[in-house]
Amino acid sequence: MSEHPNVATVNRMTQAVADQDPETLAEVFTEDLSFHLRGPAPQAGDHSGVEGFLKVMGHVFELTGGDIQLESKFCVGTDGWAAEWEHASLGRNGDRLESDNAFIYRFEQGRIAEMWMLLGAPPESVAFFE
Repeated sequence: MSEHPNVATVNRMTQAVADQDPETLAEVFTEDLSFHLRGPAPQAGDHSGVEGFLKVMGHVFELTGGDIQLESKFCVGTDGWAAEWEHASLGRNGDRLESDNAFIYRFEQGRIAEMWMLLGAPPESVAFFE
């Protein structure tokens, strides 16, 4: 069974985030991307465009010095949608934050138009991001 095109796009986006590749992100996201971050993070809320997404991700890269390990547990796609579950391990100042995160992606013409990210870390872990 071949990989669903939306799953391939999610995987491409994840690699572009890891590579800090804004050009590829601009290709996989629509120009009017809506990024909804929920969970114990100071930047939780709604963010617009690739710039809004990059601002949030840039903050995480800055805090961790790039010490980010991601393991996709599964990703499934259907017409117009994809869902993903991942385990993230973030390092900062000798501490580690382990989090199981859920994502929902809405697609328009093969590109991610809306993305919901739910951080599965405990509420007290918000201090990790400050």
